[in-house]
Amino acid sequence: MSTTKTVDDAYWRDVIDPGDRASRLAKDICFRSHRNSSRVLIVPNQPGNFRGPVGFLWTHDILRKMSNYHVDSGGNVVGWELMEAVENDGAGGKSQFLTFLGEEAAFRSHGWEIITMTRDDFARSGRLAVILDNEMNVRRITDKNFPFFQATMEGYGDALAKAHMVNITGETAIMRHSITAFCDVNDDNQLVLTWGASCIGLCARDKLIDGSRIAPGMPIIGLHEHGYRCNGGTFFTNLILNKWGPDVRDAMQNETVRSFVRKLTVPSISYARLIEDLVGWHGVSWHGQPPDIRGVAHITGGGVWGKFKEILPPGVGADLHSMPEPPVVLREAQELSQGTPYQLSDYQAYGTLHGGCGMLVICAPGSEVHVLNQAGKLGIKASFVGSTIASPVNEVLIGSKFMGGKALSSERPN
Repeated sequence: MSTTKTVDDAYWRDVIDPGDRASRLAKDICFRSHRNSSRVLIVPNQPGNFRGPVGFLWTHDILRKMSNYHVDSGGNVVGWELMEAVENDGAGGKSQFLTFLGEEAAFRSHGWEIITMTRDDFARSGRLAVILDNEMNVRRITDKNFPFFQATMEGYGDALAKAHMVNITGETAIMRHSITAFCDVNDDNQLVLTWGASCIGLCARDKLIDGSRIAPGMPIIGLHEHGYRCNGGTFFTNLILNKWGPDVRDAMQNETVRSFVRKLTVPSISYARLIEDLVGWHGVSWHGQPPDIRGVAHITGGGVWGKFKEILPPGVGADLHSMPEPPVVLREAQELSQGTPYQLSDYQAYGTLHGGCGMLVICAPGSEVHVLNQAGKLGIKASFVGSTIASPVNEVLIGSKFMGGKALSSERPN
């Protein structure tokens, strides 16, 4: 009996009790966000108990528009005004760089990643993100690493408020034997975690961006990114281990390495509000003709060659001759990679990584003024980076701003 009791007590101490402590904090952050949006009403199904399902209602105006649809004899929706939409994504490999640093300030910014990755994916097609539910899996929660968890949750709450989003519910699970990171040294001071989210929002038929109206001769605006934007984490990890490994404990004490990794924890920029403004979700007043947005690419995994090229319709390519200077961390990573098995070419820098723009926006001629002006009002750095061109193979050209500095083509990988 004593052996069983010891095992039970250890499990309670190591998993159940810290998990409940984390869940109570997360619950407070979650409940605090429930009034962030005027479009939904949260209805807890079990008042006074934060466990279990949580219900929500859309406002009457939204429900009225959702009810305006028609179904044909074959069961297909042939006419609609407004519908719900769902998206899911996560913070990718960025979490492990926070673990490497072990700094509260870095963890405090972490909530932006799951908001940005889901919300910006919504926005790229003209949809509006409203509600999140998240799932965080951690290796352990202890008295020593709890300040990092607290900073993460508090920062997440601040980010939700700024984004006017509701976190309706979530899950925090302690998975000691399943969650790890390249810098996991089995230390109670470390917070090792993965974090993902599902997003629920609205899709209005008159605001959708489908890319079918993109034609040659249209301006392309690049929305600048100053970090690495969650795509390419494996490349950075391999590079760190090759340059400063294999003993990660030594690397974690090396200020040169820490300085580089600190740049990898810079929170990704969200451009969603800008796109929402441009397509009409927030009632922005425009002088003259409103902006005509034809296509938006969220540059994450696959980079420009993947995420941008895929939105181009048949017969249309692009000449991105004026891309911005890449963020310092991307240029530094390319330099560090020289002479290693992970050498990063200019072509890969625009494919494995985003190359300097976290989003590319194609608009009708004349609308670029609205895009640039509204970006400036929101504090987003943006610039004209090129134009669409006629191309039977959807060729994308880039004037590289990385080490090689040459003209690159999606059709000639090098």
